[in-house]
Amino acid sequence: MKRTIYALCTVVCALFVMTSCSKSDDDKGSNGGIVNNNFSSEVTAVASKETIQKMAANKATIYGGTTPPRVEGYFTSGEVQLTHTSLGDNDPLKSAAFDGFYYRFYEQNGSKLKVDYRNHAGGTYAANGVDAVISGEGNKFTIFFLNKERNLVALSGEFTGDAIKDFQQSVINKVGEPIGAVRVFKSKSGYAESTREF
Repeated sequence: MKRTIYALCTVVCALFVMTSCSKSDDDKGSNGGIVNNNFSSEVTAVASKETIQKMAANKATIYGGTTPPRVEGYFTSGEVQLTHTSLGDNDPLKSAAFDGFYYRFYEQNGSKLKVDYRNHAGGTYAANGVDAVISGEGNKFTIFFLNKERNLVALSGEFTGDAIKDFQQSVINKVGEPIGAVRVFKSKSGYAESTREF
């Protein structure tokens, strides 16, 4: 009798562990992670695999792969919200409001492309002709570049032709304090919409 109860408890515990560790079908990338851990040498020259893994461990969604879509044009993220920070409640940006960014992607050639960006509020935070790299497969991609502070930015989503679905911007401090902090921002609308220019 004791063996039967022990065996039954073991089976119940094993089932509990298997179902609690499996990924929910309802999870739409909110927990981040790496989809396809295959990155070209051009990508890893900008974002090391260790850095990519650290971003993914902090809820950034990163799309690997060596056949990314052609992502060119002008886009606006709309308002963005900080959805995760490795600093937890101690992050001074935790309760800040973010108006979002305009992006221009162009001159894509294989894994390399150029990025222009500026924030919505007056364009006070901007750069043009930034060297960037792209990874991905099918319509899903991640663009990596160093911003004007030399921190690593990863822009991820699914290119629909006229928008970027599930648009996410992740930043890891490589220079700014605190070094190694990861922040993940998502578009409040869920999209970065196509725009004519900025």
